[in-house]
Amino acid sequence: MARKKRGGIVLGALGGLLIVGGGALLVGVLLQPQLVEKVYGDTKTKVQDTVASVQQDVFDELPTVTVGATGGMAEVDRCDGTFTIMTSYEGEGIPETAAAHNNCKGDVLLGWEEGQQVHIEGRDEVYEVVEIRYTSKIWNSTEELVGLQGDIALQSCFYGEDRMKFVGLEPVHDA
Repeated sequence: MARKKRGGIVLGALGGLLIVGGGALLVGVLLQPQLVEKVYGDTKTKVQDTVASVQQDVFDELPTVTVGATGGMAEVDRCDGTFTIMTSYEGEGIPETAAAHNNCKGDVLLGWEEGQQVHIEGRDEVYEVVEIRYTSKIWNSTEELVGLQGDIALQSCFYGEDRMKFVGLEPVHDA
C-alpha cells in the first residue's frame, strides 16, 4: 500500500509541475511573445544542428534543401518546405536568391557557418557556404546584398528577431 501512495504523490507532483510550467509558458507567450519565439527558435536550431552534425559524421549525409517556385511572398507563404527564388531580390551583383520562412524549413540555415556544405535537391554539385550576411527584416533594400559571394543564396529569418540571414553558396570543386 505504501508503494501505491508514493506513486500517487510522485504523479501528483509531476502533474503540478506540468501545470505550473504550462502557466509560466502561457504568461510568457502573452507578455513576451518575441522572447518566447526567440528561445524556441534558438533551441530548435541547436537541436537541428546537432542532428545534422550526427548525420554528417555518422552517416556522411549533408543537409539538403529544395529550391522550388520562382515568385514572391505568395509563393513563400505557401510554406511547402521549399525555398522560393525571389524575384524581388533580383539585381546587378546579387546572386539568384531563394527564401523560406523559418517555420517552413527555412530555419535549417540559421546555424550554418562559412564552410558548411549542403546539397540542393535536383542539382549534382555539393555547395559550400562562402559568405554570410545579416540584414534587418524591416527597411532593408537589395543594395545590402550587392556583392554577396556565391552562385546562389538562401535566406530565412531568425525567430523573434528583426534579422534575416543570407548565405551565399558556391559549388565545391574537387582539388
